[in-house]
Order: sequence, then C-alpha cells, then structure tokens
Amino acid sequence: MKISCFKKNLQKALLLSDKISINNPTLPVLSAVLISTNKNSLIFSTTNLEMALKVSIPAKVEKEGRIALPSKLFSNLISSLPDNGEIRLNSIDNNMVVATDISSTTIKGFPTEDFPILPEIKEKQTFNISINDFLPGLRSVYYATSNSEMKPEINSVLLNSSKGVPTTFVATDTFRLAEKIIPYNFSGFSGILIPYKSTVEILRIFENEEGDLTIKIEDNNLVLQNNNIEFLTRLVEGNYIDYKQIIPKDFSNTVTIDKKDLTSSLKSASMFCGKLNEIRLKIYKNEDYIELQTNNPDLGEHTINIKAKTDGSDLVSVFNYRYLIDCLSSFNSEKIVFKFDGEKKPFLITGLDDTSFRYLIMPMKDI
Repeated sequence: MKISCFKKNLQKALLLSDKISINNPTLPVLSAVLISTNKNSLIFSTTNLEMALKVSIPAKVEKEGRIALPSKLFSNLISSLPDNGEIRLNSIDNNMVVATDISSTTIKGFPTEDFPILPEIKEKQTFNISINDFLPGLRSVYYATSNSEMKPEINSVLLNSSKGVPTTFVATDTFRLAEKIIPYNFSGFSGILIPYKSTVEILRIFENEEGDLTIKIEDNNLVLQNNNIEFLTRLVEGNYIDYKQIIPKDFSNTVTIDKKDLTSSLKSASMFCGKLNEIRLKIYKNEDYIELQTNNPDLGEHTINIKAKTDGSDLVSVFNYRYLIDCLSSFNSEKIVFKFDGEKKPFLITGLDDTSFRYLIMPMKDI
C-alpha cells in the first residue's frame, strides 16, 4: 500500500473508528483498524463482534493494499502531526510507515488474515429517512433504557413502524418509559430492538452528518449508511414488553407548567434530595401553583412554588427527580402537561403543543 491524504480526513475517520475497537486478550486484532484501498478511497474498518464500522475518505492511491494497525496508537499519532500538508502512508511487509515533511514513524501491524470478516447485508428490507428526523427520535428516548444487560430486551431501544402506524422509538427501564413518534411510515417494517451501546454509537457517529440515512435490515443485523459511513450492529432477539398497556388513559389531575421554570426549580430542589433522589410534588386544588419539596437529613430541606395551571383535586406524588430531569430536553413544547390518575399510579408527561413525545414515570412507594 502506498497512498497520501490530508490529516483532517484521516483524523475524522480514526476518531469515528477508534471507539468501536476494543482490547480483547483472546483476540488482539479487535483493537485494530483494518485499512484498505478502493480506487481513490481509503477504507477504515473496525469491529468488536457486536458492532462494526466502515468509513471511507478520499486519498491518492499509488499502490493498492491492506493492513491492520493498532487503532488507538494510529489515531493518537495522526492527531499529533502538523495540520498542514499531506500525510504519506506506505506499508512495508506488515509495517506502516507514516511520513510527513518533517517526520517518519513506523507502526507494527497485525496479520490482516486475523481480522474478522464483516457480514454482508443482502438488503431484504431497505428504508430511507432524514438524519435530522432519525437521530432526534433516538435521542429522545435512549437514556430511559435499563442499565442491566441481564435483561437485553429493556437494555435496548424499540424501533417500530408497522403498516399504517408512524415510526416510533420506545425505551424503558420499568421505572420510567419514553416514547417518541416521528412522521415516517415504512410499510412492512417490523419492530427491532437496538442495543443501548449501539444507540450511543449511532448518535456519536452520525451527529455531524447530513442528508438521508439508509436503513437495511436482515435477520439479526441492522445497517445504517450515510455517504461515506456504514455502521452495522447486531440486534437484540426477543419480544418487547406490551408497553401501551401500562400507559394510563384516564386522568383525575392535570398540571400545565412552563418547561424553563420547572427545569430551574428542579436544579435547586435537587441539591437537597435524599439518597434515593426523591422529590415530592404537591398539587393544591384551585391554586395557580405546584410545590416541590426535598429533604436531606445531612444538608437541610428545600421548598419551591412554581406557577402552574392545575385541574383536579389535591394530590401528592413522590418520584426520582433524575427521571424528570432526563426527559425535559426531549420536549419541543415550551409548556408541558403532567397527567395523574391518583397518587400511587404512574403519571404521564406530554408537551402542550406537541404530543409526539410521551414520558411515563412510576412514583415511589412508602416514602
């Protein structure tokens, strides 16, 4: 292999690839990035056997070839080189010589035959969607997944778009649930479960990209493509919970409140939360405010009133304030609506002007 290319292109590809590679004592090549040529392009491939990434960049190719290099070492080296001028890459045997006008570095590579073969998707199902719709949909819910990998179904995001139903993203850890609907409908698209770790990588990899995202699904694999980037992940096998059954349909209390007021009030109240992050919300009949209370035996207590429009009877609900803080950025509406059906039942939060996002929180018991 003998090629030359610009640092900014190399650096972008390596920064995207580096977090996919992993250190694995039994399979050291998983810490490598496989570099290969294709006409006037340089292709970077990484995998951890659960996810895989291919990134291509323009390059002047004088001699074709392929080599597997330690991903982190190569990325750190490229980042340290001067920004101006071209970088020349020349593979000799199983080593890569990285040269600029003022430096030359030789990096030892891995045997390329040890690098895992990435699966080829035959495009049984292919869909196109704007990145500006897909990523916000995923970002609206992914944080609500369970942290436990012992239950992979809820350690994932459900992506569903059955016939006649708009595309829906859902995540839950059984203590809270987030649902986001976007105005796309893919005929014949069945629900898939995207692992939490993969959703984090999808958001990272495509956050600065534009245009459409091509979605390909085959068996237990999902591929996302945009321009020069191709990301593959294994999907979680299993059935998602019937989450719609737990969303209440009737409500005895509603509260309409300004999102900014609530956000700032939660930040001050959270300083005095107990070990369980509990916060007490009080609604008073015929009053134009709600009350938030927190108490920490070691620090003190805090009470704050927030202007609100209330409808219903007196009510007290205790819940984990972090669950509420997490979801606020997912609402497009400046005013949000709390809907209650009693003190011990889960309560629903929606936007006043935009109901495409719904969030459910289970209250704490016996506090």
